[in-house]
Amino acid sequence: MSGPELDRLLSDPTRLAVMSVLSAAEGCDFGFLRDAVGLSDSALSKQLTTLRKDGYLEQQRTYSGRVPKTTVRATDHGLRCLATHAEALQAILNRAGTTRPERR
Repeated sequence: MSGPELDRLLSDPTRLAVMSVLSAAEGCDFGFLRDAVGLSDSALSKQLTTLRKDGYLEQQRTYSGRVPKTTVRATDHGLRCLATHAEALQAILNRAGTTRPERR
């Protein structure tokens, strides 16, 4: 049976959480994203680097005086990958629901 495939990057729960938050907004502040997924600054930075290298998101740093602000947004590619991953997960759940053995 062929269908949508799980995404290797989004199989990680942390990266899936990051992309899920980003899918609901045009972009969000680093601090908001950090708090939404419950990560430290360094842990989030590491995950964002991984996702950015594969084109799933973009980051933009701006300055207000000397204070940096980082905005993160999902790319169209990243949103397509998330949608395909979600379809693959749903297909797995659907199959599990239809192949449940009878209890005795």
